[in-house]
Amino acid sequence: MKKIILSLMLMMVSLSVYGVGDKELAGRIADQTGLAPDQVEEILAAFKKQVIADLASGQEVRLSHFGKFYAKHMDAREARNPRTGEIIQVPPRSYLRFRAFDTGHRRLN
Repeated sequence: MKKIILSLMLMMVSLSVYGVGDKELAGRIADQTGLAPDQVEEILAAFKKQVIADLASGQEVRLSHFGKFYAKHMDAREARNPRTGEIIQVPPRSYLRFRAFDTGHRRLN
């Protein structure tokens, strides 16, 4: 029994190191707004889906006094495998980026 309790405690501590997940964030927002956690999870999922759709269409997503999401595009290029020295082709790719506004930084500090 002690081993089970210890392993559960270790799991709880290790999970807190990785940050806040969707369910925990939804629970915290639900507590603040009075909405059901399931509703908040649906809203978060819709938010993420819409951000990706807007970025895919070439738009930025700006959140007032917080920051902006944007896509950074990298063209196709040649690269070298450091282990074998073989030259490989890297396909073009877009990366999701977030830049905090100064007001967001000030609110944190």
